[in-house]
Amino acid sequence: MSNIKKAASAEDQLEINRFARLHKTYIEVKSELSQLNNETQNIADAEDEILLLDDEAAASIPFQIGSIFVHFDQDTISSKLAEGKESNAQKIAALQKRLNHLDNELKQLRAVLYAKFGDNIHLEMDEE
Repeated sequence: MSNIKKAASAEDQLEINRFARLHKTYIEVKSELSQLNNETQNIADAEDEILLLDDEAAASIPFQIGSIFVHFDQDTISSKLAEGKESNAQKIAALQKRLNHLDNELKQLRAVLYAKFGDNIHLEMDEE
């Protein structure tokens, strides 16, 4: 390809700005998805730990609600953890769908901008 610089029209600048906004949203959604996956893993670990408790310890298990801890029995804690896990699974599915949609939009916009500007523009996302 040639190194001829092309001037960006106002319309081109709008597309570049749209790409930047989509990319920022993509990174935010990806981060939120990672946090939810970690939280879901923590819930699974808590469920495993609760199964290992003896009867005396299982009678009063602290559960954090906001900034306080409330004591519940093993059955109540298990149901609360299951609810949290289900809620996270739904959120994860929705975020994954949104992430896929954003990725498709970014790919399409990247193709359009590279076709127009070639090597004069850098739109690749750095993998972390």
